[in-house]
Amino acid sequence: MGRFDNKVALVTGAARGLGRVTALAFAREGAKVAVADIDEAGGAETLSMIRAAGGAGVFIRADMRIEREVEAMVAETARAFGRLDCAVNNAGVVRFQPIVDETAEGFDFHLDVNLRGVFFCMKHEIRQMRKNGGGAIVNQSSITGSLTGNPGEGAYAASKGGVDGLTKTVALEVAKDNISVNAICACGIDAPGDVFHQWMEKEGITPEAAGRLFPIGRMGRAEELTEAALFLSSEQARFIIGHLLVVDGGWIAR
Repeated sequence: MGRFDNKVALVTGAARGLGRVTALAFAREGAKVAVADIDEAGGAETLSMIRAAGGAGVFIRADMRIEREVEAMVAETARAFGRLDCAVNNAGVVRFQPIVDETAEGFDFHLDVNLRGVFFCMKHEIRQMRKNGGGAIVNQSSITGSLTGNPGEGAYAASKGGVDGLTKTVALEVAKDNISVNAICACGIDAPGDVFHQWMEKEGITPEAAGRLFPIGRMGRAEELTEAALFLSSEQARFIIGHLLVVDGGWIAR
């Protein structure tokens, strides 16, 4: 028996990286999974991996910046599987730029994908979850936002700080609907495409050298972040409301 037998999970940004790992983890735990992304080839590959492992899923192309596409994504999930129980809003972008060199277009791009996208997702996920008596939403945020900063990530930090505030506020609005809303604030996850990985590539830092920056002495494994998402999505975590769960190998505590 899996933790999510007879449940339906929606994972955005699931064509690669942490989104793919998360989608696969839900499928292994018995959930039917809606894989959402703008990358059709990558999304199809994730779906093939789910089915090859004996799971059930569907790929839905959706641009998180466009509300009608997000609304259609949630509706298609419900049409395919009859309900929506869990959603991990993982889709996000980062471009490194000192704030004095940042453009209005670049700043807006981060807000559109990382913040407006989460707003659109939660709006329509909650409407669907209310129909089936509740659910759980997990927003992928970052320690770079309301918890700490990082040079060159001003626009990204602004968007993720917004996600943190939105998570807490919406969590209070829907708690009595049996819907839990929380966020994961991660750092140092060793997964292709992850923000920390992109920073490492920009700085020319190896995973081994990066690992020495953390009190735990290594980078985080993708499964460790995924386990956090699964826990917050589970029935066992329904008393956890509006929480920012830090998964960072001790980075902030250091």
